[in-house]
Amino acid sequence: MGNFFRIETVDAEGPLPGTAPLAALRAGALHAVLLRHVYPAQAMAEAVQKLDANAPGFVRSDFPAAFKAFFYGLNLNLAAPDLAPYFAAEPAFRAALAGLLRPDAETRITGLLQALDDGRRYCAAPGPHPGARYFFTTLRGHGTGGFIPPHFDNESALRPSYRHLAGLIDPGIFSFVLAFSRADAGGALEFFNLRAEDHAARFRNVDGPSPPPSVEGVEKVAIRLAPGDMVVLNSGGYLHRVTPVEGPQTRWTACSFMAPSLSGDRVLCWG
Repeated sequence: MGNFFRIETVDAEGPLPGTAPLAALRAGALHAVLLRHVYPAQAMAEAVQKLDANAPGFVRSDFPAAFKAFFYGLNLNLAAPDLAPYFAAEPAFRAALAGLLRPDAETRITGLLQALDDGRRYCAAPGPHPGARYFFTTLRGHGTGGFIPPHFDNESALRPSYRHLAGLIDPGIFSFVLAFSRADAGGALEFFNLRAEDHAARFRNVDGPSPPPSVEGVEKVAIRLAPGDMVVLNSGGYLHRVTPVEGPQTRWTACSFMAPSLSGDRVLCWG
């Protein structure tokens, strides 16, 4: 790992630490927390078979075409400002996700995050109307050549689709990535020693085919998660990207954005 990069590793199958590494991450003392064995590798292999065929019947949406990737679920960053279709699709996605893994992904993930953050509650962000809620996560499939360009997640709150959510959250966004499968090669999550407060404007909203600014020579670390492992990282405050996937194996992940609520009593999650 790079000299700048501070990470704590936790075995999710063993006793959890008495410290609160996610509180340390939010305070800037850590860049990432790696959770090993959130799910057994065999459970993820069985889930990948279902995902490849979309056996659960997830609603599908797409990254910009240049990225050669897609979502199961609707991603808030790419949603239209009128979020009625987004909220209408959430209950069916939630039900399909609940049947994909045992224990179900939302229960397993929020339980671990809460335990690593001094008991602070983690939950899907509430929507603007009674009973509505944001997608807890989305599932991402990156095919051959699929990638995500360098970006800071804090820029997301500037998008029109965040008009309601931005009024609920602290601006310090972080995220988790849970690996279902690993690409044959490539598909690494690269984390750069570039802070949003100094460089965000140069990388803002690089969603299309135009090349982003060069990151050649910038200090970085590369993370390739094993199936069943999960990383939580300060993706709002630091530049990061996904390198192009090589080979026919789809890179399947679940990814969520998170931020403390303005009330300070919980952390809100969304896909």
